[in-house]
Amino acid sequence: MKEYRVIKIFSKELKKEKRIYLYLPKSYDTSNKFYPVLYMHDGGNLFDDKISYSGVSWGILDAYENNPDLPELIIVGIESDIDRGKELIPYEFVYKNGKKDGGNAHLYLNFITKELKPIIERKYRALKSPENTGIMGSSFGGVNCIYASIAYNNYFTRFGCVSNALYYGGFEEELKKNAEQATFDSVKKFYMDVGTKETDDIEENNLYIQSNKEMAKIISNKINSDIFKLNIVEEGKHHEIDWAKRFPEIIAFLFNN
Repeated sequence: MKEYRVIKIFSKELKKEKRIYLYLPKSYDTSNKFYPVLYMHDGGNLFDDKISYSGVSWGILDAYENNPDLPELIIVGIESDIDRGKELIPYEFVYKNGKKDGGNAHLYLNFITKELKPIIERKYRALKSPENTGIMGSSFGGVNCIYASIAYNNYFTRFGCVSNALYYGGFEEELKKNAEQATFDSVKKFYMDVGTKETDDIEENNLYIQSNKEMAKIISNKINSDIFKLNIVEEGKHHEIDWAKRFPEIIAFLFNN
C-alpha cells in the first residue's frame, strides 16, 4: 500500500514546529531489518500532489511501486515554510529586489542532526551510522546539501544535490571557498545535477550550468571519481516533474553500495 506518515516536532533550534513527512519501506512491517535513512528538504513536495507547492510531487511513492529493486530506505521529509531561504542557505545574501535572505542553515541542520535524527532513530528501525545516512534536496535544498557535505559530514556521507541554485546573491563564492578548504574524506556517494533548461531565461540558465560545473570541479578533485557524479540533464527543468523522473536513478546511485 502506498502511504506516508506525518508527524509534528517542535524544534528548540528553530523555535517553531515542523511537519515531518515520513516514508517507511514496503518491507518495514514484515521484517526486523534496520534501514538506511535519507533526509530530504521540502518535505511537502515529496509524496503527495495535493499538498505539493507546484501541484505535482516528486512521486516517491510511485517510484517505489514501479521500481521494486530500488534500495529500501526510510525517507524523512522536512517541511519548508516562509523561512525556507533562511534555513537552507548558510550565508546571508540579497536578492535583486533588495530583500535579504539566508544565514540560518546551521540552525536548520542542527535541528535535523541534533533533534530530528535522534527521534527517528528512537522510534523507527533506522541505521544510525553516517555511512547509512544521506541528505538530499533541490534548488536551495541542493545548496544546503552541498553545505552539509562541508560542515556536517560527521552526520551524513551520501549527498543528493539536485538542480542546485548556486548563483543567487553572491553566496556561491563563499560556498566555493568553503568547499576548496574542506576535506571530503568521509563521503560515500556524491550526486549533483543541473538541467539545460532550468529556466526560460537564457542568461540565468547559463549561470545555473556554469555555477554547478564550477562547484562540481572543486568537489570532484577531492574525492574518487567512482563515488562522484555530475549529471547535466538535457532539457531538464526546475520542476518536481523533472526531479521525479530522475529520482530512481539518483537513489540507486546514492545507496547501492
